[in-house]
This record gives sequence, C-alpha cells and structure tokens, in this order.
Amino acid sequence: MMELIVTNELTLRTPVPETDGPRLAALIARDRETLAQWLPWVPKTTQASEIAFLRELVKQADQHQSLQLVMVWQGDPVGMMGFNRFYQREAGRQTAEIGYWLANHAVRHGLMHQAVLALCQLGFATYQLEQISIIAAVLNQRSNHVAQRAGFHLDRVLPARITLSNGQQVDANDWIKVNPDRQVHENPVY
Repeated sequence: MMELIVTNELTLRTPVPETDGPRLAALIARDRETLAQWLPWVPKTTQASEIAFLRELVKQADQHQSLQLVMVWQGDPVGMMGFNRFYQREAGRQTAEIGYWLANHAVRHGLMHQAVLALCQLGFATYQLEQISIIAAVLNQRSNHVAQRAGFHLDRVLPARITLSNGQQVDANDWIKVNPDRQVHENPVY
C-alpha cells in the first residue's frame, strides 16, 4: 500500500475498496449537485459502483497504468486524486495527467493545492515523468486556479474536450508542468 504524507493532516494513499468505497460514495451522494457540474460519472455513482471502481483502480496501479489515491484529511477520506493515466511518448519519455475531486466541506483549505504539489514531486522524482498535465473545463474556476497556483502553465485550449453529465461538450484548458530537472534551457551558460 502506498501512502504519501503531504502534511500532518493530509495523506494520499492507495484505496481500500471495501472500506473506502462506501465512504467515498456517501461523499459523492452528499455533494452530487456540485460535483456533477464537472464530473460526468457522478450522477451514476452508487456504493456498489464505487467499490467496483476502486477495485479496478487498484488493478490499474498494479499494472502501472494509472495511480489513483484517496485523499485523507484529519483521518477521513475527502476525495481522490492521482494520475488518471500514464502516457509513453517518443524516446521513452513518459507523461501523466492529474485528475481529482474534493468534497465540499474540504474546499478552501488549500488541500488540493498541497496534494497536487506532492503528487507532482512524486511523479517527477519517483516516476521520472517528463511533464504532468491537468485538463480542466475552461469554466471550472476552482480547477483552473489549482493548476495555476501549483505552477502549471496554460499550454492550449482543447475544443469540446470534456463531456459533462448532461452530454454537453465543453472546451478545456490544458495546463502543463515540466519536470524542473529535465527542462531544456534555451540560453545555456558556457
């Protein structure tokens, strides 16, 4: 089991489906209206589907396809975040995309900012990622703010990239953060 201690009160850890599934499903049900604005899977989430989903995430992590972690704040799960998928690029370069959601009662405590920074550090140091991206709906101010505050730069706008729960397709910002140890300096010092 992976556990990443972010602060004294915030930890990211591997999901335990039978324990975390019911607790996360309850959070999703409580905050369904807010979360469903940006996450198309929210309206269909049940306790059983969340347990099955977490089981699949554990398998994907074992196969190094993705890494999804439960956000635990003050001892209780408050959301999830992680690398939705890893991508192999040319010359063996690897990149990843971060995804996340957070319960309403945990918003505005800086948790997502701290967790994104910790996940980036893990991705760059442990997984040797070349770059990390966050794809956020253009109108999702909170997610865009998280990316910007964590030092990502806006690379481009992706037309109709995200499908919302009502079927509407919306444009998304593609935020990028490059591994600081692998950046190519345009003006090398000799």
